[in-house]
Amino acid sequence: MLNQYKNNLWYERLINKINELGGIYNAHLHLDRAGTLHESYLEHINHNILNNSHISLHQKHSMITDIHSGKAYVKDDFHNRVNFYLDQMVAVNTRYADTLVDVTADGLGMDALNMMKSIQQSRNDIKLNIAAYSPFGFTDQEPERWDLMVDGARQSDFIAALPEADDQNEYPSHIGFEEHCKRTLELAQELNKPLHVHVDQRNEPSESGTEQLVQAMKKYGYPKSQSGEPMVWAIHLISPSTYDDIRFYKLLDDMVEVNLGLVTCPSAAIGMRMYRPILTPTYNSIPRILEMLTRGIHIRMGSDNIADICSPSTTANLIDEVFVLSASIRFYQPEILAKLAAGVRIDADDIAFIRDHLHKNDAQIASFMATNR
Repeated sequence: MLNQYKNNLWYERLINKINELGGIYNAHLHLDRAGTLHESYLEHINHNILNNSHISLHQKHSMITDIHSGKAYVKDDFHNRVNFYLDQMVAVNTRYADTLVDVTADGLGMDALNMMKSIQQSRNDIKLNIAAYSPFGFTDQEPERWDLMVDGARQSDFIAALPEADDQNEYPSHIGFEEHCKRTLELAQELNKPLHVHVDQRNEPSESGTEQLVQAMKKYGYPKSQSGEPMVWAIHLISPSTYDDIRFYKLLDDMVEVNLGLVTCPSAAIGMRMYRPILTPTYNSIPRILEMLTRGIHIRMGSDNIADICSPSTTANLIDEVFVLSASIRFYQPEILAKLAAGVRIDADDIAFIRDHLHKNDAQIASFMATNR
């Protein structure tokens, strides 16, 4: 699978460094839904995924229950799909992978988690970490939703959260964004397990998910590791790129204070809708990775959804995500990008290199602005 990169110096240096660091760490996946793009997975509701790419992320999430009720979660189909993508990841030297698994009260229950655990136990060629996850949020009128989450978390390697699914502005009967953060943070502390939290996917400056997560961490506490590695990770963090610099750098200071890590999924990020009528600083729907790295924030990368309703064109090869990231942030140092792909924290020399890069980039922008007023 790596033959396509031969005779390209950038890819050769990138892959050699990743291998030197021990292989790829794909830090955010939804493998239970991977490969469900084919019309047969939603034929029972007559929905064509590729013809409906305009629908919102929340609308896509609402259709996940239809995927749960189709053939995707029948044992043979589930095992075949997940193992197919794990094989693809192993072929590109992926040694670690973190996947979320839906644990929901729509009839699916713990079935997907149990099947994923069976696959996990059968593989000795990749370290697969599993998280219980619900894309539907929680409401006290249906306590079984949260009860399932707790049961799933006890059987998982880590926990995953989507607090926006409980935002009462959109879901008035749900528990609320802060309460979602509170419950999952307290559960992570009780079980001493990492917590991955989807935040700021909407790509516009009124969104404040990471800011709210940080405040919840300060208020309710969070698990801590002896190694200093983050135990709470923000997934995506796109909207803060639309903030002004004062607000943005305040957020970075707060992230450092609570040791909040970031998992970026570049192709998913640039696939978010651009709201052209909303005026923000010029950028391209990607977290400001370089600025975060200079503050010492630990950053990893993930493929996110693969060939499904949320991300039809994403692959299981994290090298593709490194390509997207390098182009979108206009930064091509392969040895530093390799550390993100391998899940390794960058060192002081790397930080110095990035700071110099940003300084030179700012000088180029200043020069342009001076001559184009």
